Amino acid sequence: MEDLIASRTTRAKSRSRVGAVKLFAGGLVILAVIGFVTFNSFQANAVYYYTLREFNAQQSKLVGQNVRVNGPLDKSSIKVDQKNLVLQFNLQDQGIVMPVVYHGVAPDTLTTGESVVAEGHMDSSGVFQASDILVKCPSKYESQTPAAGQ
Repeated sequence: MEDLIASRTTRAKSRSRVGAVKLFAGGLVILAVIGFVTFNSFQANAVYYYTLREFNAQQSKLVGQNVRVNGPLDKSSIKVDQKNLVLQFNLQDQGIVMPVVYHGVAPDTLTTGESVVAEGHMDSSGVFQASDILVKCPSKYESQTPAAGQ
């Protein structure tokens, strides 16, 4: 009788160990899948940031790729078509000029902006098609030195 009870206890322990190993292995597989999906989504959404000069140097390799380009804004080149929501402007730095076209509402700070970060791709005609733009404005909140005698 004691042998029967001991046999049942041994089988129950081995079943619980097998169940624990299966649960542990299943948890590892789920964690691996979550990690893989997270890593791939970050890689797919990562967009490299180029200055206008860096982009110009590598432009032939980057045609059609989604990138971000930062460059000084040529304020005299700004053209806004309010009816069709088309914004055209140039980024210009040391003789390098890159025309940019953006379809959407023009930011209010565009005319006061110093530089623009444009996200999008360069088309085959040499025009940067921006899907998103960010205007960098000069800081209005810099501390001012008090005038002499104050």
